[in-house]
Amino acid sequence: MIPIFQQREFGDKVNATFQYIAKQFQSLGAALLYIVGPVALLAGIASGIMQSNMLRLIGESGNANTRDFAAAFQLAGFFASPSFWLSMLLGIVANVAVILVVFTHMKRYANQLLNPAPISVGEVWADMQPAIGRVLLLTVIVSIVSGVATMFFIVPGIYLFVVLSLAPAIAVFEETDFGQTWNRCFALIRDKWWSTLGLIIVMAIIAVIISTIFSIPNAVIGFLVGATQKTDRLTSWLLIGNVISVVGQTLLYSLIYVAIGFQYGNLVERQEGRGLLSAIDQIGRPSTQPRALDEGEQ
Repeated sequence: MIPIFQQREFGDKVNATFQYIAKQFQSLGAALLYIVGPVALLAGIASGIMQSNMLRLIGESGNANTRDFAAAFQLAGFFASPSFWLSMLLGIVANVAVILVVFTHMKRYANQLLNPAPISVGEVWADMQPAIGRVLLLTVIVSIVSGVATMFFIVPGIYLFVVLSLAPAIAVFEETDFGQTWNRCFALIRDKWWSTLGLIIVMAIIAVIISTIFSIPNAVIGFLVGATQKTDRLTSWLLIGNVISVVGQTLLYSLIYVAIGFQYGNLVERQEGRGLLSAIDQIGRPSTQPRALDEGEQ
């Protein structure tokens, strides 16, 4: 097994992230596909419709007479349209779904200790249900607090964003409420703010680089729309391109959250030694795992 609660240096956390995804690809991938996939699909469709409407309005605005402000007002009002806000809402829900699946999967994995077993989609779904409302509310509040702080005070905003990046992991692993989660974030990240920021940046860059693969169809279709000005004929292709892009990018968020999960485990282990205590507690206990599956005999 790959211990979740273990002290790790920077490079070890990156390596652990890819090792975890590689070894748990089937179970974690299935959970992401079946739980996050439908929401991400809806988000992609809503995003495609929104982008198609936006391109149509831009075309109308560009062709409008300078005295005719109707198209310009229409374009400005687009950001208050139901399609825009529905796309935003589904994007948030899809992101929260990724958070819940990743941290619920890692929590169950950590609790298996010496008796690893495949984690099913049903187990992940059952474990994450009690945390859905709490994590959704927490994500919205954290986003608002970080966004407002960044808008008025850039440096404090960035600081809060990094500190509160641990909040979803804490809420899932420790089942804390908002106040407890907030205090726990500041307690855990003490003296490790820079390493947390560096880990987020590195994993975000990797995720962005990989996500370009899913963005290629959307970029090509967008170029054709701009070159031919035939939005209506390419609407269905624009929709497909957006679905591929949004679904792919949403699933790739799991890279960042798995890394944050290992950073959470690293910080907890440094301060509390939870992994060491669990290992000591397991000494002398018989393993329920069949001997043929024991490590070293495969």
